[in-house]
Amino acid sequence: MTLAIVLLVAGLIVGGGIGYFAAPAKVTTTTTVTTSVVKETPLKGTTIQLGMIAASDTDLETNKPWHDQTITTDMNAYAKLLGYDVKYQWLDDNAGGQDATHLEKVQGYRSMGVTCLMGGGWSSQAQASLSYLNSNHMLMWSYSSTSPTLSIAGDRLYRACPSDAALAPALVDVAWSYGIKSMIIFQRGDSWGDGIVNLFVPAWTAKGGVIAGDKVRYDTAATDFSNYLQVANTEASAAIASTGSAAKVGILLLCFDEGPVIITQAKDYPSFYSCVPFGGDGTAVGTRIMMDAPQQAIHMKIFSLMASSPISTKYNTLKAEYEAITKQQFTAYCGYQYDIGFIFMGTQLQAQSPQADDIVNLQTQWCYNMYGSTGWVQLNQYGDRAPPPFDIWYYAPSTPANPMTSGCSSWKAGLYDNDLKTTTWNTALPGVTPGTP
Repeated sequence: MTLAIVLLVAGLIVGGGIGYFAAPAKVTTTTTVTTSVVKETPLKGTTIQLGMIAASDTDLETNKPWHDQTITTDMNAYAKLLGYDVKYQWLDDNAGGQDATHLEKVQGYRSMGVTCLMGGGWSSQAQASLSYLNSNHMLMWSYSSTSPTLSIAGDRLYRACPSDAALAPALVDVAWSYGIKSMIIFQRGDSWGDGIVNLFVPAWTAKGGVIAGDKVRYDTAATDFSNYLQVANTEASAAIASTGSAAKVGILLLCFDEGPVIITQAKDYPSFYSCVPFGGDGTAVGTRIMMDAPQQAIHMKIFSLMASSPISTKYNTLKAEYEAITKQQFTAYCGYQYDIGFIFMGTQLQAQSPQADDIVNLQTQWCYNMYGSTGWVQLNQYGDRAPPPFDIWYYAPSTPANPMTSGCSSWKAGLYDNDLKTTTWNTALPGVTPGTP
């Protein structure tokens, strides 16, 4: 196992770390006497437990081996390298795709005395647990919650990924630059979907775009989407007639694990199926989409934005380890999990405490000084990662064919630059054919 070191460690030991030594004692005799006083540390010989709540069964399948075989191993190896007699253990659990279950798991950790955890994989799950986290002295880091409604100063939720406050205007520019004029909204009925739509609609109409009909907001517990798709198909037919081409009609497709079912059923609704979908992290590099609905994904393409990943040896080393362990494609969200582990470890060792109350005020400054596997982990005033550029991912045939994903792969179709507010398309890739903005 190659240890991928991710911390800027300057200052880790200074002011309260293990191995603090007093300055040599000053004596008045002719004999020089040097003494060293070792300061005992509260964490010496302890095992620090951290909670982890996977958002769904699918997440647990990859998160658990990733935590067990790489993140825990590297955290313990690095603690030993620094001379700390401390071990780390992740307690893996699963919300099963349910917000109420997620809250129950958070409460369960608190009853065990575990106040620091990684969870809130879905924004609705983070939202359901936020009040309890705040009032019970806990700290939760999320690697994939992006709802703008959770950008709250001073709360106990921190996010290693950027908020979708930056995603919505990026989606507007990406879709407009592709030549889309009319947009159908097909979204999850939760805080994540609502947050993006509420920012997207005014920005889209200000750009000159049209919202096709009423938004289609489906129940998050739905397993059959035919009724929703019928409504969207009617809207798509009208939009195609109005614009003169399906290539000018987009779909703002905001979904999570239900994505493969939606796009599989979409093939039975030809007008909807012929339009151009755009999405966020819920549809980007979707393992289940590639495995369960490969041909539909290739047909629809589904241009989806995800925060860009750094080009570094550190990132590539973890990518190789993750894909060898899980047989799944590595994304920035996998790297965020790794970095969260080292944020917890660094601040707990500095404070010499595993308790959230003792480390919560260290999070922002620690991250400001940290270059992790996913790059600089600078946070904004809400405890969310400062927005990086967005890669534009889409689905196309594997070259050569990938049997693990039924011949479907994710490819980078372009880039949205958050600083310049510009979109660049890679038109050399098959199926990336922007029209006239």
